[in-house]
Amino acid sequence: MRSHETPVLFEEKAELASLMRVYVAEMERIIGLPRSDGRYPRFDLYWTEPEIRWPFWLKVDNRNAGFALVRRNVDAARTEMAEFFVVPEFRGRGIGLAAARRLIGRYPGNWRITQREENARAIAFWHRVLDGFVAYDETTTHTDAVRREQRFAYP
Repeated sequence: MRSHETPVLFEEKAELASLMRVYVAEMERIIGLPRSDGRYPRFDLYWTEPEIRWPFWLKVDNRNAGFALVRRNVDAARTEMAEFFVVPEFRGRGIGLAAARRLIGRYPGNWRITQREENARAIAFWHRVLDGFVAYDETTTHTDAVRREQRFAYP
């Protein structure tokens, strides 16, 4: 099993939008929100602002096993993992962990990753990714929702 990340091409945008709807529906179930149309705000910006937004496929043996949306917050001078999703059939194999670490390594500097407090699996996942990989500070924020936030500098 070979895994890697590749940029999502403009021609693949509709395919990513389709998988994004699956992701949004899962997040709505986890955090208890009513079902929406599955659209992701600022989705199109990942192809119109390529200097600060990067969409990636998570690939396993040339199959799309998930995606990551990475963005640069210029005002805060940091990189952020906006969204990260592994398709259920590929979970539990270390694919997400390896992909997340490779993506972090691709963008050295200050980072921030957040999870909704209701999403215990995501919080545990990001602890597995970061523990032993990079020293980080974790806080809980109370903005639009209660979120866990990890901040760190890589390398």
